[in-house]
Amino acid sequence: MEEKKMSMEERIQAFYRQSGGPHNSQIPELLEKHLLYGEDHGMDGYKETFEDAVMDTLIGDPSLLLLYERYQRWKLSRKQEGVNLTGLEERIQRLENEIRELKELLSQKSR
Repeated sequence: MEEKKMSMEERIQAFYRQSGGPHNSQIPELLEKHLLYGEDHGMDGYKETFEDAVMDTLIGDPSLLLLYERYQRWKLSRKQEGVNLTGLEERIQRLENEIRELKELLSQKSR
């Protein structure tokens, strides 16, 4: 027998029916337990985060994984460019200081 896929709304309604309705004071406790130990929420005892769910989706889909890898490479290259620019700016600053000092020395010698 094929298992029917339920929409999120249907799942929420089923949860409320099983737990005694939306005003049950135990809902937060039941929800926390479900998030920690539910079969559809990752490893037992670990509360899956939004980031975990996104990573699982990316890793499970080859085309998304390729896009993610390219994005990471692009981000890394941008970071490296930033480091290179910072190094160049520091070098330019040192050279400007040296030029200023040399100009001062030359102006003192010409007096």
